[in-house]
Amino acid sequence: MRLEYIILIILAVCFYFTNVNDYRKDKNREIFVNDNLKVSTKVITKSGIIGYVAKINKNEVILITGDVDNTSTITIEKSYIDNILE
Repeated sequence: MRLEYIILIILAVCFYFTNVNDYRKDKNREIFVNDNLKVSTKVITKSGIIGYVAKINKNEVILITGDVDNTSTITIEKSYIDNILE
């Protein structure tokens, strides 16, 4: 077999395992967030918004963001929560 084909096969295998590993990490994080999400939990969204969970619906979460004097609420989908901070 030619060297170019061997290199191409090695790169394809590395690319495949990298993608599978990233997918597993994302899936495990999503399961962790869904299992541990409750009212008053501090979370960060995939877009970088940090807030506290005020209400949890079936597929939506209402977050309270801002400081004590100037709070606001936003509604996002559960899938957009990236991680639990506290």
